[in-house]
Amino acid sequence: MKLKLTALALILCITAVSCGSKKDSSYTSPESSGQSSIKGIENPDDVMEILDSETAMKNKFKDVPTVENGPLISVNNVTAKAGETAEVTVSVKGADLNWSMCGIHLTYPNELKCVLEDEETYSVEFTKGAASEYNTGFISLQCVWQNGIPEELVRKNLGALFFTVMFKGNRGLDGDIATFYFDVPEDAESGTVYPIGFFYMDTDMFRNLDGDLSLEKYAFEHLQEGSITVE
Repeated sequence: MKLKLTALALILCITAVSCGSKKDSSYTSPESSGQSSIKGIENPDDVMEILDSETAMKNKFKDVPTVENGPLISVNNVTAKAGETAEVTVSVKGADLNWSMCGIHLTYPNELKCVLEDEETYSVEFTKGAASEYNTGFISLQCVWQNGIPEELVRKNLGALFFTVMFKGNRGLDGDIATFYFDVPEDAESGTVYPIGFFYMDTDMFRNLDGDLSLEKYAFEHLQEGSITVE
């Protein structure tokens, strides 16, 4: 089982990103409600009013020096047929042996179903990539937002997962960090494009042992989104 983390990493994931280990009473999933999305939430308590990604990023890095080059984190563009499972890979380049930890939110349209490894713990199925070869802990959870779903995600009708990878030292490599899996709806029309992107919270990170915030700033300001296109 992939949930082999230290208690510290687990605390980081549960508390820092507001992703709970069980569903809060204010959360209603599309599956349990019989709806295909979370649009039309009527209870204001279901929505968490926090800064949008762009504003949160600007506030976090406003006093951090800008560098010309740094890590590029990207999501691939893939195709899949209706009813198939699409493989979405998150990669990094420009950080070979120069990162020790990351914590990132990945977003996807609620029409897609994120494939879980364990329904009880909301752990997300993934395949570790070469960039994570020397990790000492890797966890990925579907976000259920115990304090309410962030307004930005509600507005865009997006779900999210969070993943964090840890290393002993700067042993993170360039290459694929991990591949995640999404079930495409059976009735998806050919040509439909599902964007796979990022949601930034000020607790997210991409760091080396030096705690170089310029490296982290570059990584998050240059995130490259991907997509799933229905064949």
